Amino acid sequence: MPVILVLVDDAARDDNPARDPLLETLRRLFPWARVVAVRADLALPLIASEGATAVVANLSTAARLCREAIPPGVPVVALTRDMSPDTLLRAEALGIAGAVRAPAGAEQLAAVIGPLLGAPPRDHR
Repeated sequence: MPVILVLVDDAARDDNPARDPLLETLRRLFPWARVVAVRADLALPLIASEGATAVVANLSTAARLCREAIPPGVPVVALTRDMSPDTLLRAEALGIAGAVRAPAGAEQLAAVIGPLLGAPPRDHR
């Protein structure tokens, strides 16, 4: 079963309301995957122990993970409000697998994360 790790900011509260819609959307789009929210500061050891298939994080956290040598073969998807060509080129240079404009919509998540899981989502709505 594929595992999507959604990283939340270290300072984020456990009941972060902005995160809940993202988690629910991912669960609906990819019902065959396990979607797990984890604190960003705990990410590196959990990526391996949870068997992450893909990681979703804000752009700064995604960049940090790529600089800190995320395990090979685990793609990182960045959520960012800035989709400028410069930002996307910097993300690509760091090894970030894809970027989705925040707040993330179902269609964008399906288009970027679906191929990383090896199967297209059943429902984009």
